[in-house]
Amino acid sequence: MINPEPNPDLKHLVLLGGGHAQVSVLKSLIMRPVPGLRVTLISRDILTPYSGMLPGYLEGVYTEDEITIDLSHLARLAGARFIHGSVEKLYPDHKKLTIKGYPAISYDLLSINIGSSPGLHMIKGGDQFAIPVKPISQLLNKINPILHNIDNKQINIGIIGAGAAGVEMALSLHHRLVQQDKRQVSFHLFQRSAEIMPEFPSAARRYVTQELNAKKISLHTGVAVEEINPSSIKLSDGNQVEIDHALVVTAGRPAPFIQDSSLDLDDRGFIAVNNDLRSTSHADVFAAGDIATVLDSPRPKAGVFAVRAGPILTENLRNALLSKPLTEWTPQKNYLALIGTGDQKALAIRGNIVLPPSRLLWHLKELIDRKFIQKFSVFPKMNDPQPHPLAQVMIDQGHRGEAALASMRCLGCGAKTGFSDLEKGIAEAETFLKQQDIDLKRIDTRGDSAVFTLPEGKIVQSVDAISAIVDDPFMLGRIAALHALSDLIASHAKPHSALAILTLPHAFSRLQKTDITLILAGAMKAFHEHGAVLAGGHTSSGPALQVGFAVTGIAQESSIYEPKDGDAVILTKPLGIGAIMAGHGQGHDLATGQVRQKAIDVMAQSNAIAGDILAKFGYFPMTDITGFGLARHGLSLLSSLGAGTASFEIEMNALPIISPAAEILKDHQSSLHHANALAAPVHGHHDRIPTEILYDPQTGGGLLAVIPNAQAHQIINQLNSAGLDAAIIGSISMDNRAEFRIS
Repeated sequence: MINPEPNPDLKHLVLLGGGHAQVSVLKSLIMRPVPGLRVTLISRDILTPYSGMLPGYLEGVYTEDEITIDLSHLARLAGARFIHGSVEKLYPDHKKLTIKGYPAISYDLLSINIGSSPGLHMIKGGDQFAIPVKPISQLLNKINPILHNIDNKQINIGIIGAGAAGVEMALSLHHRLVQQDKRQVSFHLFQRSAEIMPEFPSAARRYVTQELNAKKISLHTGVAVEEINPSSIKLSDGNQVEIDHALVVTAGRPAPFIQDSSLDLDDRGFIAVNNDLRSTSHADVFAAGDIATVLDSPRPKAGVFAVRAGPILTENLRNALLSKPLTEWTPQKNYLALIGTGDQKALAIRGNIVLPPSRLLWHLKELIDRKFIQKFSVFPKMNDPQPHPLAQVMIDQGHRGEAALASMRCLGCGAKTGFSDLEKGIAEAETFLKQQDIDLKRIDTRGDSAVFTLPEGKIVQSVDAISAIVDDPFMLGRIAALHALSDLIASHAKPHSALAILTLPHAFSRLQKTDITLILAGAMKAFHEHGAVLAGGHTSSGPALQVGFAVTGIAQESSIYEPKDGDAVILTKPLGIGAIMAGHGQGHDLATGQVRQKAIDVMAQSNAIAGDILAKFGYFPMTDITGFGLARHGLSLLSSLGAGTASFEIEMNALPIISPAAEILKDHQSSLHHANALAAPVHGHHDRIPTEILYDPQTGGGLLAVIPNAQAHQIINQLNSAGLDAAIIGSISMDNRAEFRIS
C-alpha cells in the first residue's frame, strides 16, 4: 500500500548566524513557509542583541530581555532546526561546513549573517586584556559586572575607537555610572585619526565634542593604542594612560573560517557580494550585514544596512530556491542616523543635515528600535488546534486527559505510552498466550533492563527510543544513546554494544543521509565514551524522526544493597525537562532559549558519572527517571526489589529542579503527564512546589538511588564536586503502606 507523505524535505537552506538580516528571513518563513524546504539555523548565540538598543541598555533604559531576540523561539516558529554552535570550516566548493565536534553539514543554499569582531590581535595585549564590543552578546556578559558593581572605588574606563559606536558607548556609560549611579569613573576615548566620528559631517562632530567635554570625557585623537596592559594603555606617542577596563570598538574583522574559505573576499577579508547579496564566486552562497561587502555599493559596517538588507536577502533566497531571477539592491547613501548622547537624548544626522541632541530625537530612536525588535520578539499566543468532531465527542465524554487527544503531542519521553496502559497490555497478552497453552518464560518487565544468565556470565539488555525532543540531529543522537545506556547504568552493568533503530522523516535521499550521519556520529561518540560499540541496526522512513537503541551490557558480579527503614533517597539530576521542552514548544514566556539549553545540557550529561561515584560506595538499588516521572519510577524501583510495601517520604523543598520548570508546569504540562499521575497517586501537598513536577516525564533524567544514611552526605558531596546537581530528596519507610508521600 502506498501512502504518499505530503511535502517531504527536498532542499536544505542553512542560515549561518542570527544577525539583523537573518531574523528577517526567519520571520518570512513563519509567515510564508516554503513546502519541501528544510531550514537549519546555526548560531553561537541563543539570544541575539539588537545593536541599535545597546546605548539604551548601557544607559539603563532597557533590560537585557528587551534588547534581545530569542533565536530558538524564532527558529521553532519558522519550522527551522536550531544548532547552538560555532562554525570551524567552510567548504563552499563542496557545499559543506563543519561545526566544532560535528561531522560536515551539507547545504543547497547558504546564507551568512554573522557580523564581525574587533581585531584585538592587532594591539599587543588586546586578546588578553581588552573587552571587544562585538559580538554584542559576549560584550553583555563581560560588561554586566562593571555595570552592577556596587564598589564605589575609582575606576578608569578606556574606549578604543571613537566612531559613532564608541562615542555612544562613552556617553551612555557615563550617564549610567556617573550621573545615575554616582560612581567615581573617569573615561578616556582613543581615536587613531585626527577627528572623532570621521564618517559624519563636522557639525555632528562639533555637537558630540561639546557633549564629551561637558562630561569631562578625555579625548585622545591622532594617536594609536599600541599595547593594552591589565592597568594601563600604551600609546604610539610614548604616553601611558591608567585604565582598569579597555573596551575596543574599532573596525571589525571577519571570522577566520571566512578568510580560510574559497569565497571571493574584499581587500579587508569580508565576503564579496553582488547587489543581489549573492557571493561573487559561489552562486549558492548569500551574505548580508557586517560580514558582507556589496562591491558596487560599499557602505559603512552599520546595523542600519543589515536591517535594510533583510527583505532583499529574504526575497532572493526564495527566488534562488525556485530558480527565479534575483532582485538587485543599492543601499542608499544618505540614511537617518540617530546617535545616543546619554541622558535619553539623541543626535540626528542625514547627509549633511544635523539636528542637535534632544529628548524628542531619543523618543524617535526608541520608537524605531522598539518597533524593530517587537517584529521578532512578540508573536501572538499559539492557539491550540481545535479538535476534530470525533475527538470533541471523546473530550465531552470525560476523556480529556488521554494523550491521544492532546492538541500538541510532546516529544522525547513525553511521547511514550502511559505506564498503566503498558502494564495492562503486557498482562493481557500473557493471559491470552496462557489460554493457548503457550508456556511463557516470564521475566520482570518493571525494571530498567532484563538480566539473562548465560554460560559465559550474565548479560543485561534494554531498548529505548525517543522522538525528536531536540532539533539538532547530532545532539539528538547523543541524548538518545545516553538515554538507552542509562538503563544499563541503573542496572549496574558495563555497556558492551548497541543496535540502532532509526525512523527518518521523509526527505530527499541526500538529506536523509545527512541525518543518519549526524545522528549516528553523536550516538557513536557517546557509546565510545562508555566503552561500547554500535554494532548495527535498522532504518526506515516515517512521518516523524525517532531514534532508539537496543543496548547490551555485562552484569557486575556484586550483590545489591538491601534497603532499610530510614535509608536516604538521592536524585542525581534536576527535574523539569519535560515541562521546559513542552513549554518551549508552545511558546511559554519563561521557557526561553537559554532555559531550553539548560534542559538540553542536563539531557546530554551521562549518568555514568553518577554511576561510577555510587559504585565506589557499593551497589545500591536505583533506577533512572525517564518518561513515567519521579513518582512512578520510584514506586517501580521499590516494587522490583520486592519492597512493594515500603513507602517514599519525599521532601519537596529538597528536589533539584531546573528553574523555572515549576512555574511553567502551572501553565503547560506534557501530554504524558495525566497518565503518569494516574499511575502513581501522591499523598500530601506542598504550598510552593507543584506536585506536577513528580509526574513530569524526563528524557535523559538522573538516577534515583536508595543509599545508607551514613554515606549519604559523602556521596552527595562527591556528586556535586563532579558537576552534578544531585541532592538527598528524602527517605524510605518500611511501613507496609506502599505509598509515595510528600512534605
